[in-house]
Amino acid sequence: MNTTADRLRDLVAEVTTFEEEWEEELRAALPTYDPDRDGFPVEPHDEVRYFELYDIRAAAARDQLHRTTIGIEKVISELTEAEPEADQPG
Repeated sequence: MNTTADRLRDLVAEVTTFEEEWEEELRAALPTYDPDRDGFPVEPHDEVRYFELYDIRAAAARDQLHRTTIGIEKVISELTEAEPEADQPG
């Protein structure tokens, strides 16, 4: 079970890292980027680039979600396959 918990932690870490890396990329590419700003997170002259980056980020997020979903499904499959074996008298 420890291995399963470690694999699930790894999946969470991958998602967290993905978000952190994109936040860094936005900050590097858009000097006016501030996610805590009231209203829109960039100055008007950075809006076009912001939306371009967010289109790229959305595609990457879909890929990340797909990989994470596959990883979770694999863990579930392995857990459900292992359950009957654990219930058998031995």
